[in-house]
Amino acid sequence: MKRKDKKKNTKKKVGFLKTIRFIVPYIIKSAPLLFFIGCAVLLLQAGVQSLQIYLLEDVFNGAEALAAGKITVKALILLIVGYVGTFVLTQCVSPVANYVDTKFNQISARRQKMDMYAKTARLEPIIFEDTDMLDDIEKANNGVDGARNFVATLKNILLNQLPYIAVTAVYMLQREPLLMFVMVLIFAPTLFQQFIVNKLYVKKEDSAAPLRRKTTHYGECMTSPQYYKETRILGAFRYFISHYRRLSHELIKIDVCTRNKQEILYTVSTVISLAGKLSVYYLLFIFLMNGRISVGEFAAVFTSLGVIEGRLHSLFYDSISGLSQSLPSLENYIRFLWLPMERAPEREVPSFCDIELSDVRFSYPNQEGFAVDGVNLKISPRETVAIVGENGSGKSTLIKLLTGYYVPTEGNVTYNGVSTSEMSFSSVAKHLSAVYQRYPSYAMTLKENILLGQTDKVPTDENLRHACAMAGFSPEEEWLTCGFDTMLSREFDDGVGLSGGQQQRISIARAFYRDSDIIVLDEPTAAIDPIEEARVYGRFAELSRDRTALIVTHRLASVKIADRIVMMKNGRAVEIGTHDELMALDGEYRHMYDSQRQWYEDGMEG
Repeated sequence: MKRKDKKKNTKKKVGFLKTIRFIVPYIIKSAPLLFFIGCAVLLLQAGVQSLQIYLLEDVFNGAEALAAGKITVKALILLIVGYVGTFVLTQCVSPVANYVDTKFNQISARRQKMDMYAKTARLEPIIFEDTDMLDDIEKANNGVDGARNFVATLKNILLNQLPYIAVTAVYMLQREPLLMFVMVLIFAPTLFQQFIVNKLYVKKEDSAAPLRRKTTHYGECMTSPQYYKETRILGAFRYFISHYRRLSHELIKIDVCTRNKQEILYTVSTVISLAGKLSVYYLLFIFLMNGRISVGEFAAVFTSLGVIEGRLHSLFYDSISGLSQSLPSLENYIRFLWLPMERAPEREVPSFCDIELSDVRFSYPNQEGFAVDGVNLKISPRETVAIVGENGSGKSTLIKLLTGYYVPTEGNVTYNGVSTSEMSFSSVAKHLSAVYQRYPSYAMTLKENILLGQTDKVPTDENLRHACAMAGFSPEEEWLTCGFDTMLSREFDDGVGLSGGQQQRISIARAFYRDSDIIVLDEPTAAIDPIEEARVYGRFAELSRDRTALIVTHRLASVKIADRIVMMKNGRAVEIGTHDELMALDGEYRHMYDSQRQWYEDGMEG
């Protein structure tokens, strides 16, 4: 699927009916038995509560009949016991309903999280370069809990509130149809009001999502271990706090504005509701005086009127309003779940392929110009290729295209003649091991950190130690206080903090542990001194002897190990050849190499 189609897909209208058709079966599948038990309990509650209005009429009519000597005291007591029994039964059922709902929500929440993680793992990586898509994902996160609440509210409306209101409506129609007509008029305007409220919250969510994402980032800049040290050194807390305060104020302003408009609508509806309620009381009195209804009917309707009003208020102001307010974030959540998975099915990619780029161009979403512009390159199996250039020259983007992480905007990247656009990224990833310039630091033990390189590989002490040795350290070093069991994070008890160089060595060990026929080093030695860098590349040359190797760097002292060197500038491959060939050209590569020579010679002397 083309990128523009994906973007269009995320913005397509979901709507209320589509939301119901998708989200209700999705949530029910989490625990169908618990869901249907909950439904049965709700129906039972609605039936028992509906019965109360009929029993209440019988009680008051019975009291009148007792006064007239038409029934016995025992008969009246039985009527009262039946009426009270409905309340007792309701109270007994309520804990069961709460337990079932709580258990169902726990199971459903766990399933939603698992599905979100699984979905994210299969999305096209380019999505995370698109700010519009990141905003959509932020909105989707707000809809995760809303999905369960939406289904619970809908279930309560259909199986509890509406059945009760329907039985009550039948009761009123049988006794005096005009009462039902007045009740309908009271709440009809509220339906229109909820339509307006829904529009208000859609607009609010679209405005608030990007601001929330920025606010979260500024908060992380002040509290996250990833940023805290540098933020403290720079004295940038006031800067981040001021931006956090400004954006928070804007979010509050958006929320208050929306709620003010909502409250105005609610006030109008409340006035209409109060006028209608007074009208019903007046009609009840007139009908009783005219003999159109009995004392029991008068008492039943008069006493139940507060319950009926409460039910209708809950239906329109709480339940339907809640559905309206949650619908925008829920639609974003559904759109996230509908995002296309990897661009193509997983397919078998043979080991040691010819990798070829044909007039490849690539541009990032929402950015003008090409980050990679018209590159042609063929890489043979077991060849070592270094991609060099200044920062921003397109090196890392080219690597992401070579490995199938991104698909070209124009042109083709092929493995043995098969385009990466026709295979999932995971098809290629099985053959890759990599160390990128932005290496993650997992809050896990040293052993677990290395095993992440290939989780399906049976670990042995020998292959774990070999991976460490290739990265230039051993598990017995002083900074690894518990060897392979050392927790590599101060976030947990007995954990250790690591320097940038130590974190990078562990990332390199993880890559060396993985069995692969293509190995990528994308600026892997940025946090290592020049002498240690030379050692890492020496070990890398040994390891990559029987693999296709791709090296990305702007430090050129160690790229002589490459069979060929690609010099990038402004997204273009301006020079391709061996070290000696490029030095003889006396072009961009020679100029960059000479500018770094003194630095490396000084480093070696030191």
